Amino acid sequence: MKRLEQLGVLTFAVGLVTAFAAPASAQNADAMNGTWKLNVAKSTYEPGPGPKEQTISIEGTDAARKIVVDLTPATGDAVHWEVSGAIGATLPVVGTNPNADAYVFTRVNAATLEAQYVREGKPTIKQTAVVSADGKTLTVTGTGSDAQGRTVNNVAVYDKN
Repeated sequence: MKRLEQLGVLTFAVGLVTAFAAPASAQNADAMNGTWKLNVAKSTYEPGPGPKEQTISIEGTDAARKIVVDLTPATGDAVHWEVSGAIGATLPVVGTNPNADAYVFTRVNAATLEAQYVREGKPTIKQTAVVSADGKTLTVTGTGSDAQGRTVNNVAVYDKN
């Protein structure tokens, strides 16, 4: 009987630790991580037109981040690209991104990440991604020049799935 009481106390203690540890680990999770779907109605693209749809998947940490982009443009075939690696390193683009063959990420703060697109060794578009305080919206502002040399001023708003 004493053994059963000890197991009951141990089970309660483990449950209590788990209950308090789960919210703490959720608070420490990277706000960028998740699957984000473009809210076309809230987004603006100069020059346009913007994509019909886009999904971004972000996972990992600043030491080993992975970003996967699936995009359906206003015209033409769907495109897919991925970037993986550490903040601060020049990371190759795998797939088709017409404006970049490499990215360099910079962490600004817990809710903000910058990505400098590079094509053939030259900077093209700089994106600043900011997660809202409630963690439900990702706003990505892109400025610079695209691969065709056109001035870019985009604001893409994503909702967390």
